[in-house]
Amino acid sequence: MLAKHGVVNFMLNNQYELLDFGQNEKLECIGGVVVRRETPSAPGGKSAGERWGQSQLRGRMIAQRYVWDGVPPDDWRFNAGDFQLQLKATPSGQVGVFPEQEKNWEWIKHCPIDLAGLKAINLFGYTGATTLALAKRGAQVVHVDAAKSVVSWARANAQSSGLADSPIRWMVEDALTFVRREVKRGNKYDIIIADPPSFGRGPKGERWKLQRDLFQLIESLSELSRERCKMVLMSCHTPGINHERLRSEVENQFHFESGLGGSFSLELRTRNAKTLPSGNCFRWVADKS
Repeated sequence: MLAKHGVVNFMLNNQYELLDFGQNEKLECIGGVVVRRETPSAPGGKSAGERWGQSQLRGRMIAQRYVWDGVPPDDWRFNAGDFQLQLKATPSGQVGVFPEQEKNWEWIKHCPIDLAGLKAINLFGYTGATTLALAKRGAQVVHVDAAKSVVSWARANAQSSGLADSPIRWMVEDALTFVRREVKRGNKYDIIIADPPSFGRGPKGERWKLQRDLFQLIESLSELSRERCKMVLMSCHTPGINHERLRSEVENQFHFESGLGGSFSLELRTRNAKTLPSGNCFRWVADKS
């Protein structure tokens, strides 16, 4: 069930629930597994009491390394309805899905324009959820991520979701480098998707810093879609870049003349209405033709 303003309450098919958060930890049920993990953006006190001691998997920083206690199921999966994501406990503290993005997957699914045959680029594509949502609507997607292992993971997700034969190009590339090269090549895209992290490294040691590089990326992406842009979806999770600023920067570069756009905070919410900020988002779609 989805709430307004980017708040995710309970996921499709009961695949996700935020049980509680506080003291820089969050407690979640993900794909049927109760996960407790460190999250610096989870302030305040805890209220779920004994449930914190019932986690099946716990992740935390020990001596500057992320360590997991417990063993997840061999075939741990997240069923998003139109696609499936394989889950696993990684050294980065992630498990293979960002549930706050579900509102955007639903937006793509119900987008009023026909996406069939449109050319899309998905930067920082991670394990492929948004790529698969686009492919399900018939878009031709270029999926870009800097980590070879994560791109392989995304390809496996496409396979298990019945989308292995979809027109998806899987690219292990530094996002900004790839976009600039595409601009020089004269390639154009109808759909622009990006979910950049605060910090990152490209496959050749390139350094990404969102506070420094985001607006260069937005400028290059506007060139990549000039005169043919049909959809934009951008999100970020960095303090200091709120959704109003993100919207302003995108609109200043893309110069939308028509269509429907808006920005909002991404949030997760517990059953007792505790709300955990989980990033910011801007999205726009062209008028239906």
